[in-house]
Amino acid sequence: MIFQKDYMQQFREADADGTVGLRGYMNFFQDMATNYMHNLGKGNDTLPEEYGICWMYTKYRMHVEKQADFTAPLHMETWVEKEKPSIRLNQALEISRDGALFAAGRVESCLYNRNTGKLCRIADIDYPFETESDRKLELAPFTRMKTDVSGMEYCYSHMVRYTDLDKSRHMNNLLYINLFLNAFDSAFFEKNRISDFEIHYLNQCFEGEEIKVYRKDMEEGILLAGEKEDGTLAVQGMIWCSCGDMCDDFTA
Repeated sequence: MIFQKDYMQQFREADADGTVGLRGYMNFFQDMATNYMHNLGKGNDTLPEEYGICWMYTKYRMHVEKQADFTAPLHMETWVEKEKPSIRLNQALEISRDGALFAAGRVESCLYNRNTGKLCRIADIDYPFETESDRKLELAPFTRMKTDVSGMEYCYSHMVRYTDLDKSRHMNNLLYINLFLNAFDSAFFEKNRISDFEIHYLNQCFEGEEIKVYRKDMEEGILLAGEKEDGTLAVQGMIWCSCGDMCDDFTA
């Protein structure tokens, strides 16, 4: 099953340059992924009450081909890639306009039992595996990253507050995108365009916890990490940049 939607992007989703890029596309991805599961009757709007289980996103990878203006809607398609899942699913997303690709991404998700505090099988929610698609997304695989912050530069700290929380009472996954983007100043984004982004969620962050953000320039990209006060690594990521113009041509 492939879920499709045309969406007119909003000005609130734009970056400081006035176009929609990674941050907006990641919001679109969560909207599409959750809408897909809602249509199956397997979304986080009902799973916790029905099964005591909720979806957890463990990894995102996003490729940004070009940023979008506001002259016309974007077309989005999402599907679950067919495989032999037991604990995890891979859901794909493509964002386009008039047949031209703007962005493509993949999210890895699993199921978390709120009562036992453990991961559980996809089959435990009577998931309809027949809805999976043979369509494959052309996207680089997830990256293996280092799991400590030694040798990384400290950038700043963020305190988790009420508005950071989601239904599971931990920090919303999308807010970690801002957490990492804020490791850079505006001068960085004036010179660079993010072409690829990856984020791995390792440990949940809760209200009142402090997250220390680190970065390190690598040959293959920029490594990012978020560490709790007790030294637990909460999240890690990679950013790859392009100095070229990745914006749309602003024609309708």
